[in-house]
Amino acid sequence: MKQILILLVVALLLATCGCTQPAADVTQAPVPATDTVSPTIPPATAMPTREPTASVSDNTITIKKEGFIPSTITVKRGSTVRWVNLDSTDDPALYNPTHRIKIIGVYTGQTLSPGEGWSWVFPNTGVYAYEDLIHTDLQGTVIVE
Repeated sequence: MKQILILLVVALLLATCGCTQPAADVTQAPVPATDTVSPTIPPATAMPTREPTASVSDNTITIKKEGFIPSTITVKRGSTVRWVNLDSTDDPALYNPTHRIKIIGVYTGQTLSPGEGWSWVFPNTGVYAYEDLIHTDLQGTVIVE
């Protein structure tokens, strides 16, 4: 009787296993390719800088840590020369970006913080030395013809 019961259970198991169907193979259908249009991004253009150029024609002298640019300038009598402080610093404890311009024998000095400018009219011909009273190694010359 035991053997019949065991055979019956085995037969029942085989019958249930044989009646099941394998799961359907699910594969995703390929998606047809579509034409994609990328937006056209124009190339970046450089923004103009506010830094004036130092040249004889505009009589501007820029001031930076490296010095006066240009350090010597030649102008006509009656011309105005402008000094512009373009200096800056990441650590004011290590470097002071303020400058004090002195025209030797003519004017005692004008303090310029970063971004500030100052002008002086030269009514007479001659050679005028100028210096920075804060950064004493910075010196230059204005030649008035």
